[in-house]
Amino acid sequence: MSKQNYLPLTPEAIKILKKNGCWSRHWDKVMVSRGFDPTRIAGTIFRGKVRIGRLDGHFIPMDGIRRYAGIFDANLHNVSIGDNCHISNIKGWLSNLVIENKVLIEDVGSIVCQGETSFGNGHSIEVLNEGGGRELKITEMTSAQTAYLTTFYRHDPDLIQALDALADKYTASVRSDRATIGKGSYIFHCQNIVNVKIGRHAVLRGIQNLKEGTVASSKVAPTFVGDGVIAKDFIFQKGAHITDAALLAGTLVGEGTRIGKQFSSENSVIFSNSEGFHTEVCSIFGGPYTVTHHRSTLLIAGMFSFFNAGSGTNQSNHMYKLGPLHQGILERGCKTGSSSYLLWPSRVGAFSAIMGQHYANFDTSDFPFSYVNEESGHSTLVPGMNFFTVGTMRDGLKWPTRDRRNNPDKLDQLIFNVLSPYTAQKMIKGQAILLELYANTERGQEYVSHQGILIKRLLLKTCSRYYRLALEKYFGDVLVAKLQEQNPAKLSALLTVSPEAVEDEKLWVDVSGLLCAKQRLDQLLDALKAGTVADLTALQQELVLIHTSYAQDEWSWVLHQLPLVFGFNAEISVENLKTLLQKWKIASAKLLNMVEMDAAKEFEGNVRTGFGIDGFPDEDFAAVRGTFETNSFKHQLDEMRVQVAQDLDHSLSILNKL
Repeated sequence: MSKQNYLPLTPEAIKILKKNGCWSRHWDKVMVSRGFDPTRIAGTIFRGKVRIGRLDGHFIPMDGIRRYAGIFDANLHNVSIGDNCHISNIKGWLSNLVIENKVLIEDVGSIVCQGETSFGNGHSIEVLNEGGGRELKITEMTSAQTAYLTTFYRHDPDLIQALDALADKYTASVRSDRATIGKGSYIFHCQNIVNVKIGRHAVLRGIQNLKEGTVASSKVAPTFVGDGVIAKDFIFQKGAHITDAALLAGTLVGEGTRIGKQFSSENSVIFSNSEGFHTEVCSIFGGPYTVTHHRSTLLIAGMFSFFNAGSGTNQSNHMYKLGPLHQGILERGCKTGSSSYLLWPSRVGAFSAIMGQHYANFDTSDFPFSYVNEESGHSTLVPGMNFFTVGTMRDGLKWPTRDRRNNPDKLDQLIFNVLSPYTAQKMIKGQAILLELYANTERGQEYVSHQGILIKRLLLKTCSRYYRLALEKYFGDVLVAKLQEQNPAKLSALLTVSPEAVEDEKLWVDVSGLLCAKQRLDQLLDALKAGTVADLTALQQELVLIHTSYAQDEWSWVLHQLPLVFGFNAEISVENLKTLLQKWKIASAKLLNMVEMDAAKEFEGNVRTGFGIDGFPDEDFAAVRGTFETNSFKHQLDEMRVQVAQDLDHSLSILNKL
């Protein structure tokens, strides 16, 4: 809202206002801008200090009906109103507000600020563990990474103290006894809004009750809060869409996240690009792309990211002993089948699919891309198989294209890669475990138990080969990308680690969407504990730097791992790299073939059941689903095969010049 000098009302203006049904006990407390038009105000009560900007324009909101700047049938108390706002039909009060320019407020109950408040910032929620111990102070600036560190690094009290101090500092900076309604916001058909800060260009339509919260918003990423929503102690970040009687308490909704259809949440965070419909969630850490669409689903006391919940998904965190103290972790990219059940505590490896009812506590974090099945009441594991499915490939392709965040200052720092040092290090370890189990298991033994779950002995060697194939695919992908990227003239240019890169660091972590070398993350944690990170903005900048360092850190890690994984000499030669490219070609072909076989199942056999209700089932199926040969995904696979051949030829031509 532009700064301007306000003037007292003239006697003529007061006369017109009274004639238009306005009233005030102290007209001298009403100040207006130069050129004030009193004819644009009617039926309004003024109490306390009121400031009114220009009233000479108009605008057309989303309903297409032109609104003229003015104030009609309103009760105003200690309110500052910007230029060319339209305020009408206020049944209660507008109290202790700063209303910026071109705001529409129409047909509402009350919008008030009651005493000093931080608008939901600094509110402490019991995330992940209902019994407490992992409290997170949510703020408008809380990213998935900041929340992850605060939630999962409780073993480091100095770090937690530093992170809480940054949250407290931000909370103090926004604390006020006046609530701001940002420029260009539309608020209509709402009931009560108490102690809520509303960002620019936000749209609030038909909400029932908002209390103690922040609706962050911007012109390029407007936030929408719609019909019947009830929320208390909340943070809605830019571009969020919350509607359809969602019921939220102690909840952060991330950028570009969609919530609705009676979704219920308590003590939870649900970060960017997630979707929550119908479901009930309690004390969850919903990382980016947490998706749940079903009324029968309960998510409780778990960590999720890049996750899709099947209908009827459920977990238990209560042993009926010391309370609901247990928690679970589904690493990035997991899925649950319909009516799946997990007994916490358990941990499932990245990109795994979970089917059936599981009453054992197990840890499969060393086995990404796995199937977790139920067989005769027992939990069983098929390691590595999920890497070769059409679903996993489609997920990796679709996530970047479904990023709904339009704001340039994105909070969550995301690396979408399915194959990465994070998953590769797990496959290296998982392969070694499988081979060791195979060597130490008697031939007559049907199953072997590992960390609470059963694996068929006959699958141990086969699944280890799955991991080997995936590793050959990954290392080749990175090499091809590196060759395409810089077209090096000398071998040393390709095989020399950048001075800025992390040194020989083996461990990688997934910080709720941000894949990074643990060593680089530790450097940030040390800076936090030393007090050299001044505020949440500075912390965000540090996380952005880690994000931009991913490619060089990945290459550094790959260079250190190549000799270990493929048995090359410490000095990697051109011939070594050519050998890797040939392995990559074979692995890529096998992957595409297996994915194609998996996708083709959608066009074969029993999937045609239900087509052609009165005859001609094949013709009906073809009319609705088409054929596999004409399917767009089949064409995409064919294009990938062509691309592999082209990349191989180009990469070999570069190596031949070295």
